[in-house]
Amino acid sequence: RKAVRWKKRGIVILSLFLLIAVGTLTWVMNQSSPSEPTVAESDQVILTLPQAAQTETVNRPFSVEAVIAVDYFDGEVDAFTKFEDVYRSSQGIDYTYNDEAFPVLAMMSGEVSDVREDELFGNTVVITSGELTVTLQSLGEVSVSKGDSVKQGEAIGTAGTCVYSKDLGNHLHLVSEVGGRLVDPQSIYDKSAEELSAMAAD
Repeated sequence: RKAVRWKKRGIVILSLFLLIAVGTLTWVMNQSSPSEPTVAESDQVILTLPQAAQTETVNRPFSVEAVIAVDYFDGEVDAFTKFEDVYRSSQGIDYTYNDEAFPVLAMMSGEVSDVREDELFGNTVVITSGELTVTLQSLGEVSVSKGDSVKQGEAIGTAGTCVYSKDLGNHLHLVSEVGGRLVDPQSIYDKSAEELSAMAAD
């Protein structure tokens, strides 16, 4: 019977020893492992994930290598158009491309605020985007209607002819306004909406 008692005691002592050893090992491992991130740290990581949205900048209204046939009159360059034997200053730019009826594209996303047939300047489309209003004239075909929303690069028609500048053949006449003021179309290219707003405020 004594042998049995000692055997039982040995098992109990061994079990206690194992429990102590396991507890000690667990404590040591917890001390050496990196601490969990706090709620504040987790929130900080999440806040840095969103990326800034890409901003549109004004594109040219074509993808071909069109050239300037008549430049914008800025008071210094001789940019005039002759009509009925009278020379008038150009309030926009006339673009041509080998006398082809090239596609005319939306320069920025916006709304078609007007579509009309002008007696002198032919088919006309007006697109408004924030402070920017562009008038595209001497169009052949027109593929948008008043009130349409257009995305940047969307085809709105093709270059065509008009009575006012019939000697140019197929061409696009582009007029641009920022904040209601006529500006040189070349001054708005690659400008963002924020930069156009700054131009309008000047």
